[in-house]
Amino acid sequence: MTASASQEQQAALVADQSTTSSTALDAGNAADHAYHVIEARIVQIKYPPNYLLSEQQLSKELEISRTPIREALRRLADDKLIQILPRKGAFVTNIEIKQYLHLLDLRHQIERFAAVRAAKRRTEKQSQRMQELVIELRAGIMAPDQAVFVYADKAYKDLIVEATGNPFISGVIAPMHAHSRRFWYYHRSRWSQNEAQKAINCHLKVMEAVAAGDEASADQAVQDLFEYLEGFAMRVLKNEYTI
Repeated sequence: MTASASQEQQAALVADQSTTSSTALDAGNAADHAYHVIEARIVQIKYPPNYLLSEQQLSKELEISRTPIREALRRLADDKLIQILPRKGAFVTNIEIKQYLHLLDLRHQIERFAAVRAAKRRTEKQSQRMQELVIELRAGIMAPDQAVFVYADKAYKDLIVEATGNPFISGVIAPMHAHSRRFWYYHRSRWSQNEAQKAINCHLKVMEAVAAGDEASADQAVQDLFEYLEGFAMRVLKNEYTI
């Protein structure tokens, strides 16, 4: 396998998650697989706003029957990433700055709660896993924008949320992360130099504080993260309303 082919395969595994054949999946797992693949494509603007999602085409691409595709689309509609219109189909929703600012306001409070709880309750095994991931993502093995995707999609959910010991947080925060990543990718043209590196550093400081069991530092790291996220959003807002 050539280096370029290897990189392409890694990108597919990380960002798209669509290389795993799903023909042998049961209905529940097939729906989960379809949900995550379609969500990843929406988030990374492979399916842009107002894009029509065809059950038939998705079924063919993912090698899954239309029933789990339909279930995945229903879940994405619940997350407000798509809108299903009777007799018209499923369309990717628009990205609106004012709605995003409302989302950040709520997400900020939830993540402060989650980070402080996780710092207090994390086990030694969870702490070790967090430290290992921080080292891996800081090592620059993958591009910073992919590192941000991995952090939000996998690390936060599987480590920080798990460490809170609260079973209700994941279902609340996961769709918010998806919307936040989509906003960030959509406005890629507004990135400053090293934007992705700034983003992953802010995220990793939260995990480092949680891994250390430092509640105060975890809270401050979340505050710093949202200062960055809100600053990026205001840059976008300023540009959109500048004539």
